[in-house]
Amino acid sequence: MCFFGEGALGRGVVYEVMNMASLWKLPVIYVCENNMYNEYTHFTETTAGDIQTRAAGFGVESDIVDGQDVRAVYAAASKLIERARRGEGPGFLLANTYRFTGHHVGDIARDYYRSKQEEQKWKGERDPLKLFSDWLLAQGVADQGALDKIHAEVKIGIDGAVQFALASPYPSVDKVAEDVYA
Repeated sequence: MCFFGEGALGRGVVYEVMNMASLWKLPVIYVCENNMYNEYTHFTETTAGDIQTRAAGFGVESDIVDGQDVRAVYAAASKLIERARRGEGPGFLLANTYRFTGHHVGDIARDYYRSKQEEQKWKGERDPLKLFSDWLLAQGVADQGALDKIHAEVKIGIDGAVQFALASPYPSVDKVAEDVYA
C-alpha cells in the first residue's frame, strides 16, 4: 500500500512508479487521499483533469470511494488487494476525504484558504468515526456504552504515548542513521 495526497499528482515519480508497477504486474495499491487541499490551495486550482482516470493510462485498475466511509474504503481496497494478490497487477484507489486540521503544525492561517463553516460541516456531518459509530449503533452491532468504553481506552493509550514521547530523552547523534536503509 502506498499512500499519498493529491498534491503528489503533480510529481513525475508517481507516474514512473505506476508505469513500472504495471509493466511488472507488481502487487501495489496506490491510495490517493484527496483531502481537497494541496497544502494551502484547493486541488482544483493545481490539479488538472480527472484524478481517477490517470491510472488508466498505465493499465492500472482504479476505483473511487468516499474516503470518509470506512466500510466503503474497506470494500474498495479489498477488491484491489485481491486482484493484486492474484497477480493481476497494481491498483489505484482515489479516496475523497477531508483534512480536518492544517497541512502542518504551523498552519494557523487556515481561514485564508478555507472557511470555518466548511471545516465544521465536515467535522460535524462527515467525521468517519461518527459515521461508522452511527452505522454500528443503527445495525445493533454495538451499543453506546461499548463505543464510549473503546473511546476512553483509546484516549488513555494516546495520552500515555504522548507522555512517553515527551518524557523520553532525545536520541544521541550516533543514533541518527540507525535503521535507515540506503
